[in-house]
Amino acid sequence: MKTLSSILLSAVVSFAAAAEDVKWAGDVSKAIAQAAKENKMTFILAGREACSNCQATRKMVNEGKVPVTAGAFVIADIDVDNPKSRAEFDRKFKKEKFGNMLPFVVVTDSHGKPVASYSGYKSADDLAKLIEEAKTKAGKK
Repeated sequence: MKTLSSILLSAVVSFAAAAEDVKWAGDVSKAIAQAAKENKMTFILAGREACSNCQATRKMVNEGKVPVTAGAFVIADIDVDNPKSRAEFDRKFKKEKFGNMLPFVVVTDSHGKPVASYSGYKSADDLAKLIEEAKTKAGKK
């Protein structure tokens, strides 16, 4: 019979392993190139460290609460306060209709074509629905 401590230890180890799988790239072009090479989609979050909506989205991804996994996605975190990375993000995704709330999120197919985007906060359930719709559009479901 397992003790409570062994069950908790197992859960902590499983959670830590899941969190380690998420590696956030910091460059839009490199993330898209890597996704093309690996035939993966990209999940690109453009935000800032001090943004609570951005932090909440990162946390949902890191904790596996949404279906954005390292096995299916190249995941990128773009700093909107860095002029170079912000200009690159804006240049690649200028046609996307973002509001004025961070984060700005774009999901692309394996060729860098946007299949979903949004701005502001989304719950884990809403984000999961958006990801599943994006996978369908990208032919990855």
